[in-house]
Amino acid sequence: MNEFYAKQQTSSTCTLASAAMMMRRRAYLDGLDNWDSITESSLRRVAWSYVGLSHDFSMLGIEVQHAYFDKNESVEDQLISLLREHPEGIVVYNRSVPHAILVTDYTGGVFYCADPSTAASSGRIPVSSATISISGAASYWFVASDINRSSGLGPALTATAAAYPTRLHTGDSFTPSGTITSPGNITRVSLTVMTDSGNIVQTATAQPGTPTYDLAGLADQLSFESLSAGQYTFLLTADDDFGGRLNLKKTMLVSGSETSLASYSGTVPTLSNINAINLTEEGFDIESTAKDSDDQVTMVTFSAWADGEQFAQSLLGQQGPDDTYTVHIDAESVALGIDSFLINITAIDRDGNSARGTLMVKVSAEDSSDEDQLNLTADQRLMM
Repeated sequence: MNEFYAKQQTSSTCTLASAAMMMRRRAYLDGLDNWDSITESSLRRVAWSYVGLSHDFSMLGIEVQHAYFDKNESVEDQLISLLREHPEGIVVYNRSVPHAILVTDYTGGVFYCADPSTAASSGRIPVSSATISISGAASYWFVASDINRSSGLGPALTATAAAYPTRLHTGDSFTPSGTITSPGNITRVSLTVMTDSGNIVQTATAQPGTPTYDLAGLADQLSFESLSAGQYTFLLTADDDFGGRLNLKKTMLVSGSETSLASYSGTVPTLSNINAINLTEEGFDIESTAKDSDDQVTMVTFSAWADGEQFAQSLLGQQGPDDTYTVHIDAESVALGIDSFLINITAIDRDGNSARGTLMVKVSAEDSSDEDQLNLTADQRLMM
């Protein structure tokens, strides 16, 4: 949403404005209703000193810290790794200019950012359009800890009133309709028509960079009237800059019979109440709730990642009461008590529609009265 982003109020407060934008995104992901109370003015009281932005400060339970990029590794590679753990973004500071921007995401091989400079375009833009280069950056600010706990994934990437043709007469045209909505910005939307054997015959894509997108905008890239008789798959996919993804798939028949169109509600499985529980030195359990309002959830898959490498995967969680799925993650290959993990959860319904959520788990060790016992706690952040 463009409400996350703002221009700096003075010529010297680019770091303050960038930090405020980053913390607004983090607070929104946490489900805080007062996320928009974080502004350059309100943050100044706790984060600004006579020499500039402090290296350590907090607001609404969100703590921000400062760090330096490793000179032996490219800034770009380090940012890719940082953004995997920080969907709220990273404030990058280039001392040679000097200026700071909020790098929001790395999507499709491109870095995107919000540049608080009045000389740059507003909203989420490619880093190549920013007023500084990230390759020459020396340091950055990031969300180091967050005491807020989200009870669910919050607003999800969704499609509403997405119309698709179940049956077309050869030579008939069709205009896609419906709205894609994201809690952040939609980075990519794709409509694909495939043959029954999986060959792609038509495709249309858009990279809107906005919170909503009207599927009618893809009409000029498609020509349903040119399809020959046969059975096809109609596939709609969308991604956003918070890591959300949806996938809607339906069968379409082109024949010589009378045209019959249908309107699909666009519902996908929903994921909520995702938690890491029962932590030990050998592993932990992941539990989540998966539902679909108009279809049956047939599969919930889990995969666990650390340092960019997958260390566990389960193709089907065990279903319990109230649509709750649980799976045990064997974590012997990683150092519990030190590392952070990314858990990807995907729910798939009977029609093949799917939704994905990501849980970041930062595990820390606490002192125990028993010298042989290690108490582990999880700082968990949910994102889409």
